[in-house]
Amino acid sequence: PDGGAWQLLDATSSTLTAGTGNAFLPAASRALAKGLSEGVTYKAKIRAKSVCGWGEFSPISEPLQLHFKPTAPAAPVLEEALDATSMRVHYTLPPVRPGTPAHKWLAIHVQPDGGAWQVLDALSSTLSDTPRKVVQLLSGSPSYAVVKGLSEGVTYRARVHTENIHGWSAFSPISEPLQLPVSEVEVTGSRSREERDAELRKRAVDVDAEV
Repeated sequence: PDGGAWQLLDATSSTLTAGTGNAFLPAASRALAKGLSEGVTYKAKIRAKSVCGWGEFSPISEPLQLHFKPTAPAAPVLEEALDATSMRVHYTLPPVRPGTPAHKWLAIHVQPDGGAWQVLDALSSTLSDTPRKVVQLLSGSPSYAVVKGLSEGVTYRARVHTENIHGWSAFSPISEPLQLPVSEVEVTGSRSREERDAELRKRAVDVDAEV
């Protein structure tokens, strides 16, 4: 390991040992090393043995840093969705590094201005402190999720992270804020803008008739 002492790979357990261990047969062209530490950089060197004894060590390999969990995604992008109480969260998955399992899940965290972070429940498309399910990443899945049940006129931010079989990545940077609009509905009633316009036209006709 980087900054550590050389250890022997035991052929029986496939783990490193500071003492003695079983050697690999000459016919083996590769060996599996288990029990290593994530994020640590490793190098290797080998040597062979004949009836005359052990030979010289090979040159040291190129270093390899082990990564098991995904890297953090980029910051998501927010945009207005279907109405004043919903929005879309667009996300970009990080590349899968060599030797790292594929991404399986994505969690979307949303924060109203001045409020606490909540997680998007993928079944209801609403925010929850205890989501039943996060977004499952499948081949051909859209790269956005719709968040419903938000509040008009409120500013929201989002962040995401992904999971593979080894665990969750770090969080992405926080998105730019998005302020949802206020729908054009009368405060004292529940009429839409189109309904109000129709009522105004009707009143104009009534006034003309009286004149």
